[in-house]
Amino acid sequence: MMRGRAAQYSLMLVAMVIGLLAVGQLRSQSRPAELTRLSAQELSTLIETLTQRNRELRTGLADIREQVREYTLLGSQGQSAIDVSREDLRRITAFAALAPVEGQGIVMIVDGDLDAIALNDLINELRNAGAEAIAVDDVRVTARSVAIQGALSLQVDGVNIAKRFSLRAIGSPEGLLAAVERPGGIISQLKLFVSATIQVRQSESVQLPATAMSLAPTVGEVGE
Repeated sequence: MMRGRAAQYSLMLVAMVIGLLAVGQLRSQSRPAELTRLSAQELSTLIETLTQRNRELRTGLADIREQVREYTLLGSQGQSAIDVSREDLRRITAFAALAPVEGQGIVMIVDGDLDAIALNDLINELRNAGAEAIAVDDVRVTARSVAIQGALSLQVDGVNIAKRFSLRAIGSPEGLLAAVERPGGIISQLKLFVSATIQVRQSESVQLPATAMSLAPTVGEVGE
């Protein structure tokens, strides 16, 4: 706001200076009789004074134009910085699970008797492999999320998970797929302990919802 006002004041000053130059020129043209009464020495002094004055005015105008240019440039840079900050905030909000996200990644379809430990192991394996966002069915996984064994089924953030569910993750499709399907990896291990089938595929468009949980801290406060 201050830069915008400064630029306006500078433009007003430029207009005033140009107006004074025009008035001075008109006045000099309206009094030719007075000039005819001046001696050669007086005319020479007057011309030298006017020349010097014009030189000073041109320098002043150049300085003002440069200030206006700097204010304009700073104003555009400031807007660019605001736009960048808004984009950063939008991305942070999205990948903190506060907003839906979309991107390439993998989709896992799990069908069978998977216990809470196995589901947590799958989620942690995806995190360790570089997943930027994860969801179990329509439940967005956050830093607070943990799978537990409920009375009737698995639960994530208080939501019941059926025996057949999807586990979707956004990240490098190749990297995530290699991590979960590697020999001796998480899928190979689970096949030894649980009665469930796990199908994995890469996807160019994985869509994840925002979390329904409140992520506001209840004890901690923002430090200074």
